[in-house]
Amino acid sequence: MTTRRHALGLVAGSLVAATRGWAQTDAPPPAPTGPTPDALTGLDAWLEAQRVDWRVPGLAVALVKDGRVIYAKGFGFRDAAQTQSVDTDTLFRGASTTKAICAALVAMLVDEGKLAWDAPVVAYIPELRFAGGDEYRSVSLRDMLSHRTGLARHELLWYHNQTLTAPGLVERLPFLEMSAPLRARYQYNNLMYALAGLAIERVTGQNWQAFAKARLFDPLGMNRVNLSAPEMAQDANHAIGHTTRARKLLPMPLRHDPLLGLAGAVNASITEYAKWVQLQLAQGQFGGRRLISAASMAAMWEPLILTSETPRAPDFQRGHYGLGWRIDRYRDTLRVAHGGDLNGFTPRVVLLPQANAGLAIMVNHGSHPFANAVTPDLLDRLLGLPPGDNSARAIARRNVSEAAEARSPRPDTAAEKIIPGTRPSRPLAAYAGTYRHAGYGDMTVGHAAEGLTVRYNDMPATLKHRHFDVFEARTERPEHDEFNGTRLVFQGDEAGTLAGFTAALDNNVRPISFSRIA
Repeated sequence: MTTRRHALGLVAGSLVAATRGWAQTDAPPPAPTGPTPDALTGLDAWLEAQRVDWRVPGLAVALVKDGRVIYAKGFGFRDAAQTQSVDTDTLFRGASTTKAICAALVAMLVDEGKLAWDAPVVAYIPELRFAGGDEYRSVSLRDMLSHRTGLARHELLWYHNQTLTAPGLVERLPFLEMSAPLRARYQYNNLMYALAGLAIERVTGQNWQAFAKARLFDPLGMNRVNLSAPEMAQDANHAIGHTTRARKLLPMPLRHDPLLGLAGAVNASITEYAKWVQLQLAQGQFGGRRLISAASMAAMWEPLILTSETPRAPDFQRGHYGLGWRIDRYRDTLRVAHGGDLNGFTPRVVLLPQANAGLAIMVNHGSHPFANAVTPDLLDRLLGLPPGDNSARAIARRNVSEAAEARSPRPDTAAEKIIPGTRPSRPLAAYAGTYRHAGYGDMTVGHAAEGLTVRYNDMPATLKHRHFDVFEARTERPEHDEFNGTRLVFQGDEAGTLAGFTAALDNNVRPISFSRIA
């Protein structure tokens, strides 16, 4: 009988074989069944109908098959006012699809012998230290790019932080709590990709932006690419990110996060992303020129660590993460993919290497299921199969859920846990001050006639009293949702002085303790 552990090994082994088997040669990958001649028939109308049904302001889609871009088009609007149309040159935020680009840049330097996948990263960043001590001294680029370092996400550290740089992160890193042993568990981590960019800079002597332009974007002819929100905002043809509250579409200002770097800083049009898909499907070659070795392509697509404990449905296999890519199977063929969610944008890139097919989808609505919902239907078209109507089924499930919610709104569980009749232990003015954590930096509490306020990085909020010495950050600005609801639990010392507070900023580690410094 096949044991559960053995079954997992078979799944991982089949994925490794699939990635290595075709990517060790310069020969083009096989294309078993191409799309039928009418595979794209009605696609314009179908995508527009999906956009409307999913309530997405704008999107762009590109399909690639057998080395050619067979479809590219924009739909809807760049703005919530619906005055500016999306076209194939409209800039969207690439968000975490940037991670595969980061891995590709590292791969180029591995090919040159300037970096190594498995060398300790301290070989390139000697001052790098983790809070876990010596156990983590061997952290490698392979560990960092596959999210298996043991470091929790610690996301609020970089959200809206206008001053923190990668070298500054290295100084803070020893004070950020680890949440797993090295290589024991998949834990998605943007900070490690920011540090991969620093490793690139250390061995090349130039910033990662210049390296990416010279070695990747220019050779691919990706001319409409920029690498920061301010650059994107200056382009006349850029999309605005959105979110939805109470069925109302709200625009989100472009957010500048300098530390984000190679975790998510690439902004590009669908035309440019189609070229990126072509490079991937051609095993690191473009325009007759090899940019990435076949061995490095295989390394990036090798399944290294499980990303989920249980499948989402009986016909889904467990997913793995490689280097900047998620790896699983779709309709019994290798699937290599990555999505993103940043600042009101939800992009997705999907490759079917054994079918020599792939796609890119860019959506200007954050945390939106659109890309995941339509992807299977688009892949079926690329494979020459009747679409399975995955998107229609997902919309039906959403409609049922919304109808149930309208009939019986969910209770406010946060409000239920408030202990009534309590009050703060001291006057509100006594809570005002600056509080510091060596890893997270400073958080400032202010006092005005209206009550307490709090600011972390560039995220201001009011502080609403819950009970005793517990307060909750409240902000109405949708771009600050990550900070909204953060609870500060104030504590005094033996002398009765207000000494600091704790805040649960990452659910995978203990609440972060901030000490009062002023």
